[in-house]
Amino acid sequence: YPKLKELIQAKDELISKRATAPCYKKVDLKNFDLTTLGTKFDVILIDPPWEEYKRRKIACGGDEDTEVWTPQEILDLRIEAIADTPCFVFLWSGSGVSLQWGRAALRKWGFRRCEDICWIKSNRETGRNCSWLPDSVVASTTEHCLVGIKGTVRRNHDGDKIHANVDTDVMLS
Repeated sequence: YPKLKELIQAKDELISKRATAPCYKKVDLKNFDLTTLGTKFDVILIDPPWEEYKRRKIACGGDEDTEVWTPQEILDLRIEAIADTPCFVFLWSGSGVSLQWGRAALRKWGFRRCEDICWIKSNRETGRNCSWLPDSVVASTTEHCLVGIKGTVRRNHDGDKIHANVDTDVMLS
């Protein structure tokens, strides 16, 4: 398929011009200045230590020493300083009050919510049901990944950011 080959080649060229090599940096985000990274990102994934995660872990017999951040500490992250335009952010926000805080964080950082991916957890694989539904296939909890966008993305111009018509709203695992 010559047209498809041409599109793939054009996309590969765009990505090679814009791609930043993957990196890993272990830091204390409460004290680390994100702007010292020296770059802006077009995709950012954030999975903060919400209080509801600790409650859920303790209910399952987990460690009580899990670190928790206050909603204000999460809001204080300077995500807007490292977000390019356009940019996508994926923010895991649990399902309780942290979901409302997650939406507030997106607004504060200059993103508009464009998607809410819902993860429905099952408990058949682990055999552990920490959600008080002893015979249920799914646990009584979900987690939400809020997807925010900053700027405008056009399918015909921004092929390095948009791959295809992918539209997944619910994950079941």
